[in-house]
Amino acid sequence: MSPSNNADGPTIVTGASSGIGHAVCLRLAASGRPIISVDVEQKPKEIDVEGHYECDLNDESDVAKLFLDLAKDFDLSSVASLINVAGVPGTQPASKVFEVNVLAVRRTSRFLASHLTAGSTIVNVGSISGNGWQQRIDTYRSVLQLDDDEARAWWSDRGKSVEIDPYSFSKEAVIVWSMLQAGELQGTGIRCNVVSPGPVETPLLPTFREQIGDERIDWVLSHSGRAAKPDEIAQ
Repeated sequence: MSPSNNADGPTIVTGASSGIGHAVCLRLAASGRPIISVDVEQKPKEIDVEGHYECDLNDESDVAKLFLDLAKDFDLSSVASLINVAGVPGTQPASKVFEVNVLAVRRTSRFLASHLTAGSTIVNVGSISGNGWQQRIDTYRSVLQLDDDEARAWWSDRGKSVEIDPYSFSKEAVIVWSMLQAGELQGTGIRCNVVSPGPVETPLLPTFREQIGDERIDWVLSHSGRAAKPDEIAQ
């Protein structure tokens, strides 16, 4: 494949102001890459960005405004990468977990994919909690064919009967979505991949302990030796 004409273009990072997202921005900044940051909070500390957008990904109208603002402020065909880091833990209401971790990731990926050019990339952050996606592959294929309103209704009706916690469900869905979008983008020169970390030393780690229990977290840590650092996932 020939080199991308947007190799020096900006990278859009959601969840940019803390944890893995902030570590990604630090690495991008250190390599001289322009950054467009998106977060529910203020812009990432100690990082110069081309633009920062405060956006609540749990609010569909806020996301729609984000898309309008991005398209107005930037030539999105020049964007090199979209990195979807933003997410909420399973201690949040199930409807919010589904909205932010699944629907917002899908919506943002689709919006940017319609503007990106060959050589650009989309990276979604999954989780080791999503490693059982194969057991429910048909469910995810069906749900991800629905539009947002239909998917919300499906989740409201059946979310409690899927025999898995909302966070793990959301991350399994992100992994399947990433594979489906990679297929949709075949032939365009745009790649879509997913990174699925285990426990990471971020402010959210205590909430994951609360969500899935110390026993499961400690079992993973006993095999990995320690929690990962955000910069290791960013790399």
